[in-house]
Amino acid sequence: MIHRETNSILRLFGTPRELISKADSDLARLTDALARGRQREALHALMDCSITVFHTGDWIRATHTDHRRSSSDLAASSKWLRMTRDIANAAKHGDLTWKPVDAETHGAVLAKMEYKIDLRNPATGHRIVAFATDATSHDVLDVLHEAIAEWRAFVEAKGI
Repeated sequence: MIHRETNSILRLFGTPRELISKADSDLARLTDALARGRQREALHALMDCSITVFHTGDWIRATHTDHRRSSSDLAASSKWLRMTRDIANAAKHGDLTWKPVDAETHGAVLAKMEYKIDLRNPATGHRIVAFATDATSHDVLDVLHEAIAEWRAFVEAKGI
């Protein structure tokens, strides 16, 4: 008997909604890791979630060409999505800090991020704070939650 194998492509996501579902799971992992005081796991989940959320726009543009302009407009105008872009770029380089010149070059919304540990409760008091160039600060969990919500609303409004 001859065994024949095919070289099939493993498709991880078929729709933007599936990618958004992955972002939800990544955010849940990040939330859990911070609550348990597991810094390394939190940073891995931060990278996964921010890259997934940021690239949701690319996925939409690649699979739904009729929504290229509107998805690009949303990504460019949303503070949450632009902050997520900066988080993803920082995370992929393994550095949550960057120099002011980097922010100017890339049009960054974030000025810096800090991993904070509550010294009164070091086992579980972990969080990541994003400091924006407009002098506001945001818990990264809130930033990612809002960015995911914006893509979810976009996908639902467009029926994709």
